[in-house]
Amino acid sequence: MTKPDSSPEKQSKPSQSAEITRRQFHRQAATTAAAGSLISPAIMAADPAESVGGDAVLVDDFQRDDTFYHGDGWESLNPGYWKIENKVLRRRVRTRGDRARQTGFPYHYSTHQRNGGVMNTEYLSSPPYGMLWRRDWSLTGGYTIALSLRVVELPQPTEGFFIAPGDALMGICFGAKTRMESWFGGSQAGQACWLAAWRDNLTFGIYDHSKDKPTPATKESQQPAAALKAGDEVEIFLQVTPTDAIKADVTAQLKFGDQSVEVRCEGVDQETITSGYFGVVARGLLDFEVTRVRLMAEDNEPIDDPLNELRVAYPLGNTLHKNEAGKWTCRGMAVFRDHGEVAEVRVSSEEKPQGGWENVPVAGTATIITNDFRRATAAIDIVLPESPADAVMYYTVWKDGKNVTEDPRSGFLGARQYVGRLPQLSAPYRLAGLSCHAIHGQFDGGRAGKFQENWVHDQPAVNAYKFLDEFDFQVMVWEDDVWYLELLLYTTSVDDAYLQIMTALAGPTTRWQMMRHWNTLNPGDHDHGMDDVKGPEQLAIRNRDDLGQDPEYMRRNFQIVEHLTRGDEKPSGTTNPQRWTAWKMPDGDFTLVLVDARLWRSSQDTHIWSTEGWGDRDVYDRADPTRSLLGEEQFSWLENLVQTDSSPLIAISGINGMHTIWEPSPKLQRDRVAAYYAGWVKAGCDRVIELLGSRDGIISVHGDVHNGCIMKNRQHSLYECSFGPIGRTGGRKLKPMFGRRMKDYDDRELDVIALYHKEFESPDMKPRTGPQYWNFMEMEFDPRQEGMINLKIRNLVDPPDETPRGGGWSEIKRATTGRSATCALPEIKTLPLADVRFSTLDGQPIRGTRSADDGSLALAGLVDIKPGSQIVMVAIGENTVDARLLTTLPVEEKQS
Repeated sequence: MTKPDSSPEKQSKPSQSAEITRRQFHRQAATTAAAGSLISPAIMAADPAESVGGDAVLVDDFQRDDTFYHGDGWESLNPGYWKIENKVLRRRVRTRGDRARQTGFPYHYSTHQRNGGVMNTEYLSSPPYGMLWRRDWSLTGGYTIALSLRVVELPQPTEGFFIAPGDALMGICFGAKTRMESWFGGSQAGQACWLAAWRDNLTFGIYDHSKDKPTPATKESQQPAAALKAGDEVEIFLQVTPTDAIKADVTAQLKFGDQSVEVRCEGVDQETITSGYFGVVARGLLDFEVTRVRLMAEDNEPIDDPLNELRVAYPLGNTLHKNEAGKWTCRGMAVFRDHGEVAEVRVSSEEKPQGGWENVPVAGTATIITNDFRRATAAIDIVLPESPADAVMYYTVWKDGKNVTEDPRSGFLGARQYVGRLPQLSAPYRLAGLSCHAIHGQFDGGRAGKFQENWVHDQPAVNAYKFLDEFDFQVMVWEDDVWYLELLLYTTSVDDAYLQIMTALAGPTTRWQMMRHWNTLNPGDHDHGMDDVKGPEQLAIRNRDDLGQDPEYMRRNFQIVEHLTRGDEKPSGTTNPQRWTAWKMPDGDFTLVLVDARLWRSSQDTHIWSTEGWGDRDVYDRADPTRSLLGEEQFSWLENLVQTDSSPLIAISGINGMHTIWEPSPKLQRDRVAAYYAGWVKAGCDRVIELLGSRDGIISVHGDVHNGCIMKNRQHSLYECSFGPIGRTGGRKLKPMFGRRMKDYDDRELDVIALYHKEFESPDMKPRTGPQYWNFMEMEFDPRQEGMINLKIRNLVDPPDETPRGGGWSEIKRATTGRSATCALPEIKTLPLADVRFSTLDGQPIRGTRSADDGSLALAGLVDIKPGSQIVMVAIGENTVDARLLTTLPVEEKQS
């Protein structure tokens, strides 16, 4: 743990000789104005080793150990610009993946006619703004800020970067309404901060951040300044002096030895320009250090805004299994603010254990690691004291011997006192499907424009998840676009990437949500830092450096994704990850399957033979039978699972949009939006639909399409459900002739049960009313007795007794799913509570099921097996095997 920003001794024992009252301050300001400078000499004269008494404080002198973490008192959208090194705040000029570029794949340029349809693969970078804001001071009225800096190195010629005089700067930023302001401008004038900075074109001035490049705030707010070199020490002062209740004068001064330059802006609006947070700003390849930051606060008081040392922790449900000793174990992820040594997890069956949590045995330990793809994370293998099928369990997270589970922050739902919870995993299984999870921009609380107060927020709706506990969910299914790694900025460092991810996962409400449930995380394209990451193209862009994107950016992102979603401690940045997993519940009666329909699919290219073959003849289109959606290895794995898994009910997550009901039409062969969804790969989808319809009890659920929908393939009796968005609109338009009974673009007959769309609130295309359509899918799988699946679309603000959204919902009997059986099984009894598998005589698996406690089978028949076929049944009990040769019967005939 780092030391606090400045020691309590310094804060509580100011130098008496340096104390200054407000009356003295204004008197001195008037005196210095008459003498030619408007900056108070009191702040200039403050001893760097001490706080300034009265109205002036030493905000930070950075006297703490080396770390990438800037300290609890600071916050930044792109913290990778900074580090603590040798007791100073140091600008980090180069980081891993720092040539990340806001771009796409070549087809983005051709389909959107960007740059004449041509993507330039050669490009030069220049680092935009990096702003580091003080968390505990939001200033109004009059104040003075002083910054002490040292030049380490002026911008140097660097391969892949361009250097233009004036691009690089260092100084003070002020008047921000959000601590997430940084990077490029682009907001409206009056919504962005201003800055007082020295630039490497030998100017000093006051600039407006509403533009991408430094723009003088007024015609007179920039002046020539001294030429600096490595080792030079300077001070920058920024003073705001109210002239009335509305306006203020802003004065900035650069001091270098006995030289100084001063600029001034008069009659500035206080509310829009000078009121807000202040901090340190950098731009370009200028390497410098900040040695101290001081503030004369006048009538301002510091903000009490405590932080949590544990950003977030979450149990990965799909890692739950029995170890060799027969104990249930799972992997949990913990992400901390700063580096440490050891993370521990303690698990109890009591939320408030007798004797306190310190007396609960440690259930798992891991090293806290920071490296080239990790920032203070721990992947902890946790041995549970009981079976999760039998009890609710609770956990706390400890860092270097201290319990850091608590979160003192307050989100929209207020501060919550809680420990982690592992819900009991027994039927009925209740899951929440969540997708398109962005918490910046659109927001029902207002003031969410770029750089406004609510630009980045806890949740997209003020009352989001207010009733979540009432749904009694066990599992949060985070599916596709879990955190949008590149929407706020293309992250140019590991630190920036973690900041973006933690903005989504570790806000007060989402942290509580993840720590109180089991979780699965199935990432999407944006989670890897680029739109449309899929197919062999994403492999190429990670393995070559001549394709218009920084390969280290993509390699790094893939490693981060694998680490945070799977707990992988040695992920590859260059090879394709094998992400597919099957999470079978402890009682063996429900399986949640995660598949990857992005990284293993065929190329999107459809016109290879147009350019290298038969002229303009499209002989290799989206419907070509050789096209693959999951890749052969993953499909074989899924096929084996469908044919052998004994769970009565199975949910498949990760195949986005098999049925082509969204615009644009996938028959537009080269449209990148159409090709985005799984359904564009027609042959691959046909193969998967055929497989999933080959037994009862299977449904497909997914996110990514920015619409909530429940539909049924009539031929295969296969339900496909989508959910989301949570904070990111963008749902596609509906196919012509959309309705409750329809055909998709590939002539598959569908029943649409529910639709919750940005424009419509039912499959009848009734215009949507009510709140923004942020939604999740309420899913219940009850394998008991005849087996039931319930699916309901819920707005984030809805209680469970509200009528579901979308104009309908589904209550599905297991026996009504999948294609009809073509043969019947004889009525038999076998071992009780056993996994039962049927196969052909040559060993080809057909179907798995599970016997009841009396040995009977709920499974009545098999799909695609002829009557009169001889099949093998094998039932595997705890210590016994029952193997039999059976003969299938006609569907209408059964015998004992």
